[in-house]
Order: sequence, then structure tokens, then C-alpha cells
Amino acid sequence: MYRLYGVLAAVVFIIGMAGYHAIDRASNYKPAKATVYEIDRKCDIVETTTSSDGKKSSRTYNGECKSIDAWQTAAAKRDHSISGTATIKVSYTAPQDGSSQTSELHFTSRDDEFYDLHAGDEVAVLVSNSDPSKIVKG
Repeated sequence: MYRLYGVLAAVVFIIGMAGYHAIDRASNYKPAKATVYEIDRKCDIVETTTSSDGKKSSRTYNGECKSIDAWQTAAAKRDHSISGTATIKVSYTAPQDGSSQTSELHFTSRDDEFYDLHAGDEVAVLVSNSDPSKIVKG
């Protein structure tokens, strides 16, 4: 019986935290559209190949993704082992005061945006009411 109470308490706590987070975002941020103007991707790509005799070998590429020839293939197929980070620079108009702002969003290779975003794309963001230069993914 106490185990059931424990599980119920945990579920109520998780729902409460999710609700608090949603209320915090709704009251402290306003939605806006931002335009991507620059992307800085850093990649580590491990390409594994198997020779005709069954031996495996691997090559590692490190650096800016755009300077790595294997990036286009790896991003398209997503069949290589890719790890990396992307700093996405965006510009937007703050809905609080109408000022033009720039800011950054950060993604890892686990996020779809790491592969899918290009310069000129629009992304949904939430702009902080207390500091219009601070944003979070919307």
C-alpha cells in the first residue's frame, strides 16, 4: 500500500513540475519568429568501413562540419557516427518592445535542428520578458 502512495506522489510531483515549467514559460516569455543568419557546427565524424576480408577500419574527421568532406554524406544518410555541437545565430524582433535583437541557440548532434537548419530558415523562439536579448527554443 505504501508503495502505491509513493508512486502516486512521484506522479503528482512530475505533473506539478511540468505545470510549473509551462506557467513559467507562459508568464515570462513571449513567442517570436527568428531568422537564422549564421550556423557554426563543430563535428567529430567516425566513418567505419569493412574490407573484403572482413576487417573493420575507421577514420575520424574533426573540425568545422562544412570543412569536412564527409559531412554532406553523413548528414544526408545519418549512417556515420556523428557527434558535435551547433551554435545557431538568429535575428528577431522582440515582441515586448519591437527592438531588433540577435541571439544564439545551441544544439547537439542528437537534435534534428543540428542537421536540418540552414541560413535563412525561420525558427520559433520564446523571448524573455526581463531581457529581450535572451531566448529559448519555442
